[in-house]
Amino acid sequence: MYSLQFETIYPIAELKRRKGVAITAVDPEGLGEALGLAPGDRVLAINDRKVRDYLDFQFYTGSEDFVELTVLKHSGQTVRCEIGIEDGDIWGLDFEQFAPRQCGNECLFCFCEQNPADARKSLFFRDEDIRLSFLHGNYTTMTTLTEEEFARIVEQRLSPQFVSVHATDPEVRRHLLGRNKADDILGTMRRLLEHDIELHAQVVLCPRINDGDVLKQTVYELAELHPGLVSTAIVPLGLTKHHRKRHLLTPVWDEWFGEIIELVTPWQKDLKKRIGTPFAFLGDEFYIRAGQPIPTAAHYGPYPQIEDGVGMVRRFLNSFRQTVKQQTKRLDLIRQQPKSVVTVATGTLFFPTLRDVSAELNQTFGTRIHAVPVTNNYFGPEVNVAGLLAGSDYLAARESYHGDILLIPSESVMGDQQLLIDGMTLPQLQQQLGKQVLPSGVTGKDFVRTILGLE
Repeated sequence: MYSLQFETIYPIAELKRRKGVAITAVDPEGLGEALGLAPGDRVLAINDRKVRDYLDFQFYTGSEDFVELTVLKHSGQTVRCEIGIEDGDIWGLDFEQFAPRQCGNECLFCFCEQNPADARKSLFFRDEDIRLSFLHGNYTTMTTLTEEEFARIVEQRLSPQFVSVHATDPEVRRHLLGRNKADDILGTMRRLLEHDIELHAQVVLCPRINDGDVLKQTVYELAELHPGLVSTAIVPLGLTKHHRKRHLLTPVWDEWFGEIIELVTPWQKDLKKRIGTPFAFLGDEFYIRAGQPIPTAAHYGPYPQIEDGVGMVRRFLNSFRQTVKQQTKRLDLIRQQPKSVVTVATGTLFFPTLRDVSAELNQTFGTRIHAVPVTNNYFGPEVNVAGLLAGSDYLAARESYHGDILLIPSESVMGDQQLLIDGMTLPQLQQQLGKQVLPSGVTGKDFVRTILGLE
């Protein structure tokens, strides 16, 4: 869902592809001010190299002692200006965000095809942009990677790159991506690895399409690319009630999650012995839906795919317990403080974990936390993750809230606008509920410190 996060930072609908990159702000202490640059000016070239976006600007100016800029002034005049750069100098410029490249695939499982018909237009935008992969961990299929983009990745070291693989079997991958012709994804990845570009892969697992023997082939063929290909995340198919291609897919079910764990665990052990890492990591939903324990932190190592929901629960629990242990030193003081009744809400997937840690805080510190699961009506109850809860979902659960304070997952609040997925803002939700609504934080440490009111 990175495209959703992207939209809150820089609204996609407002971005236009124009030559160069526009300056949006100028620091009076920077080189830009010394050159007479102003908001609205567009940098077209640096040392006669075309500038496409702010990444180009940073790269082309990053190691130069002397720079010549070609600038289209806001007035319409094109000028050239040059300046020497000394250690400690800053440019002091802010730039417009770039218009992302759109994906041309028709993936069967694409979440952008699963929105309500009246959803914001930006939610239907499917990005396929190597820059966003580098900056935010967005996954790209690399099916239409141009030689210019390939050269840019290598030259500017846009590493790591996150790759949507889904299957290494060419025909299965072609089917999943909705393409007419198969592509050579392994060949593309090998080319990048030859230039020391770090890669991470993703498999969206669709029952009866790319699981079973197809998944085994995928995992082991990708593992042959280790260590340059650091990890592979295996995450389950997600379906909303609005999906227009449901008839082409088999919904996941609880027993299937257990079957996949049983299937993948021996591969993880084998790869751990052979290459030093389990390499293929299952999303947390597999363990939760199967009723099995989340693996230890040692299993995940540095959590290479945590933004894809791989190891997020383990990191939360370990951070939670470490923080609780630290705060027991202040136990008497915390117990003496007055406690407000606080409701903490989350999606149905994470609710059992949130319920248990809330009960632990209540017992240890005398807090008065009431944990509540919120059903997703906006996308449908099959969507169980906290980050996709809409403002309308929180409103629909209002009868289950206790007290005057509601904590909601930080993952469901996006950007400085504090926007929820259905367009409602946090202040609007607060006004309609008539109670204070606060993000609960991302880590277990955040959660404990929010509840206990620590700085």
